[in-house]
Amino acid sequence: MALDSCLIYQESRFLPEIKSWAGAQGLMQLMPETAKRFGVHDITSPQENIRGGIQFLKWLDSRLALRIDDPEERLKFILASYNVGLGHVLDAMRLAEKNGKNPKVWEDNVDFYLLNKSKPIYFNDPVVQFGYCRGEEPYLYVTEILDRYEHYKNLME
Repeated sequence: MALDSCLIYQESRFLPEIKSWAGAQGLMQLMPETAKRFGVHDITSPQENIRGGIQFLKWLDSRLALRIDDPEERLKFILASYNVGLGHVLDAMRLAEKNGKNPKVWEDNVDFYLLNKSKPIYFNDPVVQFGYCRGEEPYLYVTEILDRYEHYKNLME
């Protein structure tokens, strides 16, 4: 079971016709603007939706590779960015750095600031550019995908 399958399960439970409350659609739950940016003409097409989602993941990886060398660590930031947006993750990285934590490490560093970005003390901080976000959602998103992936890997061994 590949990691992208774990992401698709998390996003849509493999139901291509699903639409979120926020307007995301398809297997990889692309927002219409993201789908358009990555050349997806039919957002409900499983093939196009997956292709667009993979392109988006690669784009996030290319942006985060400039900041985070370790690919295993970077994956956590990519997943969080896929869920909540790169801007919110970059805000959490700036908050971590400002508060003496490592902005290139997810666990017990950046994850804390993203998780708490729904609190005024954090989303009103001057280093924050993208404001409030429901940080619990991307925090759990990363955890659940990686836990599912590890579970499936263990079953395959």
